[in-house]
Amino acid sequence: MAFNDAFDNVQGWFGQLSARERRLLGLMGSVLGVLLVFVPMYLAIASIADLEEENTAISDVLQDIQRAGPRLQQQKIEQRATEQLYSRKAPSLGGFLEEQAEDRNLVGLDISDQPEVAIGPYNRRSVRASLSRVQLRPLIEMLAEIRNSSYPIAIERIQLDGRRRSDDYSAKFAVNAYDKEGASDD
Repeated sequence: MAFNDAFDNVQGWFGQLSARERRLLGLMGSVLGVLLVFVPMYLAIASIADLEEENTAISDVLQDIQRAGPRLQQQKIEQRATEQLYSRKAPSLGGFLEEQAEDRNLVGLDISDQPEVAIGPYNRRSVRASLSRVQLRPLIEMLAEIRNSSYPIAIERIQLDGRRRSDDYSAKFAVNAYDKEGASDD
């Protein structure tokens, strides 16, 4: 009954409105109906578009990770090789260089030790060496053997001086050995 009374009141009130007011009220009702239908649709479509953008971004990141896989694997291999290289302590540089020179019949090797320097978890030992009147081939072979040794050794600098009309050279070079704390003495 209360519903019928409320409906009769609204119908009576609507009947008292002029034609212009009825048109405006109908237009307002239409706009409200359109808003009630299209605003939720727009919000749903916008949220779907946002989800699609997020999915595309996630897919791109996953593809980047997949493409980086071989490079990351290579970095792990290189890191293991580096750790293995530093797991052994390098031998005495002076003795190592003398042995390399003797193997190639190079005489007159002059070696001077440099102070040891701590660099983070590593200790750098250095020597300066010089050879006078040496042939180029045995010298290069010796330096290549030093460079390719299984110890963490690096040639820091090389200075060659040659004489005109002579196959003899004077060589000065610096060799560094890097020891990690806790490395074994093999």
